[in-house]
Parts: sequence; C-alpha cells; structure tokens
Amino acid sequence: MRILLTTILVFFGFVALAGDNGSTVVKIDGKFYSTPIVTADGSLVIASHNKTVYFFDSRGQLLNSFTAKGWFHATPRQLTDGQIAIGCYDRYFYFLDKDGNFVSRIKPGGKIFTEPVELGGVIAFGTSRGRVAFYDRQADSLYYTRVRGKIIHGSPLALSNNCVAIGGNGKRFCIIDSDANLKAQFKTKGWIMHSKPAETFDHQVVVGTYGKRLYSIDTLCRPLWQYKVGGRIHSSIMQTPDSNLVFGSFDGGIYCISSSGQLINRQQTGKKVVSSPAMVNDTVFAIAGIDKCIHLLTTRGRLLGSIKCEGSFFSTPIVMPDGTLFCCTMRGILYFIGKETIDKILTGNSEPVEFESGRYDRKY
Repeated sequence: MRILLTTILVFFGFVALAGDNGSTVVKIDGKFYSTPIVTADGSLVIASHNKTVYFFDSRGQLLNSFTAKGWFHATPRQLTDGQIAIGCYDRYFYFLDKDGNFVSRIKPGGKIFTEPVELGGVIAFGTSRGRVAFYDRQADSLYYTRVRGKIIHGSPLALSNNCVAIGGNGKRFCIIDSDANLKAQFKTKGWIMHSKPAETFDHQVVVGTYGKRLYSIDTLCRPLWQYKVGGRIHSSIMQTPDSNLVFGSFDGGIYCISSSGQLINRQQTGKKVVSSPAMVNDTVFAIAGIDKCIHLLTTRGRLLGSIKCEGSFFSTPIVMPDGTLFCCTMRGILYFIGKETIDKILTGNSEPVEFESGRYDRKY
C-alpha cells in the first residue's frame, strides 16, 4: 500500500500535505535534530536549526512558533509549572509559556545542545564550555560544575536519588548533586555525544558511547557490566515495560538486550541508527534511521514493519495522546502518522507503507 497524500495546504511559510488515511506531512525550511515533546494539554513542541520552536496539534496544524537568533538543537522540556524550557546555540536558555509565547531567558554561557532536567526548583543542562549549569529559578541564580572535556552534548538524567547523571566528550560519565557538587565519575571508552542515560527499574544507570559500548553502572558510578556493539552509540537507551534495553547504533543495528547485558535480538537496517527509541504501546517501540525509515519492533526486538519516508532521521519519534506517531527528518519534513496506519502495521494487515516522495517543489 503506497500512501498517497493529496491535499495541499499553504500556511505560514510551509506546505502541509494531508491524506484520507489520517496522516499529515509538513514541509518546513529547516533541519530537525531536536526530539519533540508533547505538552500536558496535548500540543507537540519541536525545535529546528532554522532558529524556530514550533507548536502543533496532532493533525499538523501550526498553533504557534517562537524564533531566536541561533539554531535549536536541544530537546525542549515542559516544567512542572507548565512552561517550556529549551536551550539554544545563541547561548541563551529560553522559557516559553505552554502556548509558545516568550516568558524570559537567561544567559549561562556557551551554546546549549542538551535537554534540561528539573530537580525541584532547579534546572540543570550542559553547555559547550564543558560545564553543567544549574539555575535556581526562585533565587534567579546560576551556578556550575566543570567536567572533563569541552562539550557537554549528552543530555542529563534526573536520578531517583535527586542527582544528575550526564556525559560529554571528555570520556567521563558524571553524577552531580543539585548543589552542583561532583559526587562521582566513571571513565568510558569514547565520547558520550548524544546518548541520554537511563535509570533502570533496579537502579542501574545505562548509557551508550562512541567507544561502541553500552555501560551499566550504579548510582555511585561503580561499573556493573558493559556490552560492545559494532558501531558508535549515539542513541539514548530506553528500558521497555518488560525490562529489556533497546537502542540503535552506527553499525545499523537496532539492539534489544536484557537488563543484565545479554543479547536478545538485533535487527539490521540499511544505514546508521542515530535516533532513539520511543514506546508506541506496552509491547511495541518505534525507532527511526538514516535509512529514511521509521521501524516498529516488539520489545524483544522483532521487526513488525517499517514506514518509508523522505529524508533521514536524527530526531526521535513520539506518540501523541490520540495515537498519532510523529517524527521529523533532517530535510525539514514532519510526519504525523495516523493511528489507523500504525494499527494496520501492528496487526499485520498492511503491505509495506511508503510516503510518496518528490512532492515538495517549493522552497521557503
């Protein structure tokens, strides 16, 4: 079944192509590396290298946008008070309201690649100056931890012990408390360039590196085990509801391993897998690749089907409250894939799904 997209809508400088299958494709003049989030009220937020943060509904209708003076590479986060927080290449860290309107900004120093985390009233994120910034919103104060290396590119994780786990290009994985004290660190083989750590159900902390290794350590940075793959790990690690660990690699593999580090399954794709996985439901996850496909797999790593798109994927897929699967490409093409299409793939009632290419003749 080839999904043909037939209706063209021109809106605010981009073209949206919508079909009868409940799916919508949006073309924007800008590359997308940021991972999207869904807000508490169901809006989708995604940022672009065209210096703009976009707010959409699940049908691809633009609700609002905010433009800064630098690229947005970082993933946004919705804070407990509802505001959207995101860092930028222009060296500012921005706060927007839930509808996408500017609220305030701070200047922590350095470009910001990483997603922020929230520890009570304190927000933490990495910068290009080799520092982890902590911002106390109530006191309006910034303080820092310097770590080995020049760039903090991997996003932080808020651990269950109220500390921050984060890695960078200094080949160090660090655990830092909310007062910016470095509590422990672990030396890795290779940079931690984008892989966000995950804390497992039994409180292991797992992270991938450019040294082709997945590490498991405890919350004091003591090594537990490691698993070596055939390529760099840029993907963040996700634990599935049945406790397995899934991620992608530069060797083109989508890996599923046990929480003790044993291989369960490996699915080979055509090219690198840079994107991170996201759960579609309790038993299925999605992950996108440089091969221009969004792959749907069981939590034991069995491939159920793939959706062929236009453009390679860096950004991570996300599922919206109504079941729409969203992902965007490095060519500025945004896919809102309807639940009907996803359900057909998962039930085996669909032939290979491919979105028609070559319909984007306009440049903005």
